Amino acid sequence: NYHAPDWLRYSRSVYFEGYCPPVWPSVKDFDARRIVDLAAEIGGNVLRFQPITYRALYPTKLFPVYPELGSRDLIDEVSRECRRAGIHHYSYCILAGGWDRAFANDPRFSPYMLLDADGKPSREGGTGYGNVDQIMTCGTGDAYRQMIRKLVAEICAHDTEGVYFDAPSGYRSVCFCDNCRENFKKFSGMDLDRLRNVRGLARLPENADMKALVAWYNWANKLTEEDLVDIRKIIHGSGKFMLCHNGGTWRPGSFHTQYRYSDGFMVEYSDQFYQRLLRALMGASMARPTKKLAQTYMGSYDVSANGEPAHTRPWAAHCVNLEDGDEIRMEGFADLAGGNMPLYNSVNRLLYGIGEGSTEPVKEVFALMRRAEPIFKDSVPVADLSIVPTAESLELWRGKGRSWNMMMSEGLALAMLDERISFDVNPNTEMTADWLKTQKAIALCGASAITDQDAALLAAWVKDGGSLLATYDSGLYDGNGELRHDGGALREILGVDMKGEAPDGHTDTFYRITKSHPALGDYHEGKMVMGDSKLIPVTPRPGATVLAEGFNIDFQKNLGPAIVVNQYGRGRAVYVAGSLEAQYIASRVISLQKMLVSMVRWLRADAPMPFGLAAPRGVYGILRRTAGGDLVLWICANVGFKDDTVGRMRQDFLPVPNVVARVLIPEGRQVKSVELLRAKQTAAFTMEGAYAVITLPAVHIAEVVHLSLA
Repeated sequence: NYHAPDWLRYSRSVYFEGYCPPVWPSVKDFDARRIVDLAAEIGGNVLRFQPITYRALYPTKLFPVYPELGSRDLIDEVSRECRRAGIHHYSYCILAGGWDRAFANDPRFSPYMLLDADGKPSREGGTGYGNVDQIMTCGTGDAYRQMIRKLVAEICAHDTEGVYFDAPSGYRSVCFCDNCRENFKKFSGMDLDRLRNVRGLARLPENADMKALVAWYNWANKLTEEDLVDIRKIIHGSGKFMLCHNGGTWRPGSFHTQYRYSDGFMVEYSDQFYQRLLRALMGASMARPTKKLAQTYMGSYDVSANGEPAHTRPWAAHCVNLEDGDEIRMEGFADLAGGNMPLYNSVNRLLYGIGEGSTEPVKEVFALMRRAEPIFKDSVPVADLSIVPTAESLELWRGKGRSWNMMMSEGLALAMLDERISFDVNPNTEMTADWLKTQKAIALCGASAITDQDAALLAAWVKDGGSLLATYDSGLYDGNGELRHDGGALREILGVDMKGEAPDGHTDTFYRITKSHPALGDYHEGKMVMGDSKLIPVTPRPGATVLAEGFNIDFQKNLGPAIVVNQYGRGRAVYVAGSLEAQYIASRVISLQKMLVSMVRWLRADAPMPFGLAAPRGVYGILRRTAGGDLVLWICANVGFKDDTVGRMRQDFLPVPNVVARVLIPEGRQVKSVELLRAKQTAAFTMEGAYAVITLPAVHIAEVVHLSLA
């Protein structure tokens, strides 16, 4: 009967990093009042505090503590200061991860250590943040799992409002302790020694025992689910909320529905605007059905050693010294445009006053959130297209394969942003028959693996009039990532039988149009356009129409169907045997985008677009409908210089003059007024047919256009 507080879903959170100063490697400089005051100063109303790092920051016998901690309890210190300042706060924990290696031989803590196949504590994690000599914990062992339950109960006994878990199922490795050997044998009937040479999915040896490895991940995911259920009972039973990091959810081998067990989650950061927006939209759609919190990093935290010079390899993270600039504004606006709440990283930098980085960017984002909360809260995208990634695609590792589902989804998102086609992102874990009824068109971008159940849902939806775009190997594999030999899960909808995986790409391969069709727009029969050099071999089914074929001009060789359209019931489908969207990320060749746009417009029967922008490429629009029925158009001018080859770099944005926005007004509604929320001023508008037209003299970084409707 627990219900998370309503303020949580629209929180202005500030992150305190616990793997670096002022709490690692010593707590002597920790000043709770200063930290809380800084969080309040920049406009935050929630502090995420980290009382569990490589050591505990409060007295406990369950976890290593600092010798100088004495009787100090940093959770209590932070709690008192937060209450004084009127700020909410919650505590960080971890299900499995790294500890200080100094405790590996301590009899109190040695049962919690991950052991390698020779029975020695494993250094699988290597050096951690703060240059700690890190050792990994046994997240699948009974001793550690029971300890975590007690640890959570201890944290909940404090005056903290919630507990956050860092990446459930994200930091596990195979442990060879006696307890894990015994429990895995009970679960699978297999000897754990079959996995002696496995160090993780990213570097599988050629002779890896895949049957045993699949069983191990099935077992580990079962344990993660048990952990989350038990921990949630403890936390909710204490009247507190539970959050988690969702970065571990959408990766191979993970427990893909773990986000459902918490009251909210954090979506991992992305450098590029289109990637950040895609993940924000996806996170928001995962949170929306049960009204959870979805949030994304914003700001000065270096999560993977980005921006360091090559001579510092392997890596040397700067956790506290990245300085804020205009790109922080853009990150925050992108998070909000996608429906996610920004989580500012990190207050540690402000504590030390490092450099000349201004706090004005985060202050502006938080101030806009506070001022426009009634407008932003519970708004939803007005989407002409929904991109649907599938969790099962991540399971291709079971056959030592790799899915490109997310990268290809990002490519389509970029193409749609460049054309100002409104889209949403909804993973198949939240795809239902009721949700499908509300959709206009769906895109599966290399959605490699699809379950029979999802295929049946999509078939019924298309047959009833839905429109589907599918590319590359969508549906070629089953729900367990195993190659299908029946033509693919979507064969009837798409009108093609897939004959296997794509062979190696051919140099100078193009798409040769064999039949003119509205789905290809201005590209007519006989035209040759850039396409993907890798094609899934397919055979068209009766009734389907091949519009283009792969053609290698070096050898004048036909490589088979490349674009196929099919009528299925009252619906229609377009299938692309390659990935125009992946090629578009790599090249930005305009013909790739124009073909994708033509396909989407044809699938939408050329229905009026929800909005339009007259502005240079790089000025993006995201249209949302408020809970009260108004419309909000986010205009993000991602125009400027950024060297993206080394990760996070400073970005200088250029102001774009005379941006003209056109917003389709629903039938029966009228525009009462238009307000520019960032500029805090009203704007003039005219009506051209069903469209409200607003001219913005200039857009620098972003503007938010609120159309109040009667």
